[in-house]
Amino acid sequence: MEKPLKDNERKTEVIQNLVKGGAEIAGSAVGAALGFLAAGPVGAVALGAGGALAAMALKQIGQEVSERFLSQRERIRVGGVIAIAASEISKRIDKGLDLRNDGFFESCCGNRSDAEEVVESVLLKSQREPEEKKIVYMGYLIANIAFDTNISASMAHQITKAAEGLTYRQLCILKLAVVKSAFQLRQGDYRGQGSFSKELYQILYECVDLYHKGFINFGGSVAFGPTDVNPGGMTVQGLGADVFNLMSLSKIPDQDLTSIAMMLR
Repeated sequence: MEKPLKDNERKTEVIQNLVKGGAEIAGSAVGAALGFLAAGPVGAVALGAGGALAAMALKQIGQEVSERFLSQRERIRVGGVIAIAASEISKRIDKGLDLRNDGFFESCCGNRSDAEEVVESVLLKSQREPEEKKIVYMGYLIANIAFDTNISASMAHQITKAAEGLTYRQLCILKLAVVKSAFQLRQGDYRGQGSFSKELYQILYECVDLYHKGFINFGGSVAFGPTDVNPGGMTVQGLGADVFNLMSLSKIPDQDLTSIAMMLR
């Protein structure tokens, strides 16, 4: 009867060390995350059934991923994602918000739960993500999916894959498209402009890429190439809006938008 207890203690220690290691990215979120993930029987009652299952999914998959070969930076990234996700879920439960109760966290017929599969997908993509500014928003992605019954497991995987394929600057451009009125962006395209600085055409190509992915539009005009980009007409649409909302891109600091906005004026 002692072995399961020792196994649980070992697993708890593994996940705690992983989360603590993510402090470089998650900062103060680590404290709340540790409390959420370490909740015993009393804590499980306070979290409710959904909260306990969410904590279990994060602990289980985090522990499994940590047992694979991870470099030091990869451990920091994975720990950071878990810390952000756990902290955000804990905060929302404390505010009285209810986790989804559509079976997302429940395993069935010997299969893993949808939550476990989605968490693993996010963690594995974050593990190899060199742009570590994205890591915080991958944590938000897990937390937001945990509360949104409109996001099926299939759609969660689709959004996670989409997030993996975007640069941090493209995440900033998605936010800029939402708050563009505060940055006085150029009204009109670049057709007829004879030359472009390297800084500008890099950004224009990233905008065109978002357009061809269907994440933004330019007010109805067709964009075949970078000269067709109309910064002042940028609007987030479709899956781009889902990425914006589920990754909580509204939290991107405005200072990270400034250099992009200056080039698009």
